[in-house]
Amino acid sequence: MTSHLVTEFVERLDGDRPFTTAFEDDPFATLRNEGFGELATAAEHDRDRIGELVDRIYRDDGFRQKVEQDPIGELIGWGLPEDAIGHVLLIAGAPAEVVDRATADVEAHISARTAVAVAAVLGSLAFAQQASASVQPAQSTVQTAAQVAPQLTSQVSPQERVQVAPQIKAQVKPAAKLQISRQDRTQWHGVQPQLAKAQFASFMGIHRSGL
Repeated sequence: MTSHLVTEFVERLDGDRPFTTAFEDDPFATLRNEGFGELATAAEHDRDRIGELVDRIYRDDGFRQKVEQDPIGELIGWGLPEDAIGHVLLIAGAPAEVVDRATADVEAHISARTAVAVAAVLGSLAFAQQASASVQPAQSTVQTAAQVAPQLTSQVSPQERVQVAPQIKAQVKPAAKLQISRQDRTQWHGVQPQLAKAQFASFMGIHRSGL
């Protein structure tokens, strides 16, 4: 697959609205119908590989910890170019600090010109579109105060509830807030399909600026 093919694809996305609309509805069929079959094949391969990667992250604690410690070093072995790794991790629901670690040393405005990077990001877009809602972190036990308090108060009689509710509010709410805040920073959140299109647009915007 040549860089010329990717350049032509980027130009079509930028200047051909019917092509862009069709691509958003069905990327692989559009790529094949419009003469980008080679790019579609590469992206399909990456989609399947990314699916295997995300599944491994969520079922293998040891592997997930290695990815967190050295995302680029660990994921290069999966055939992902450096400039695509941050995008893949973000769509996979990685903590912000892991995504930051994966992108800190990447000169995206230079390396995003590679055809393999575009194919990998296309693959992550397609994977996110097809991902099952079941692709979630292995453990998700934190409950908000709004969820916990009704469960606890429903177990006491109406006479007791007036006395118990203030205790629940004082004991549960601060702890729940602290846990949720910590999870937002450090826990994996499951596949994020709503981010896929925005990430693809961002990546291709970088590519356009380098043409």
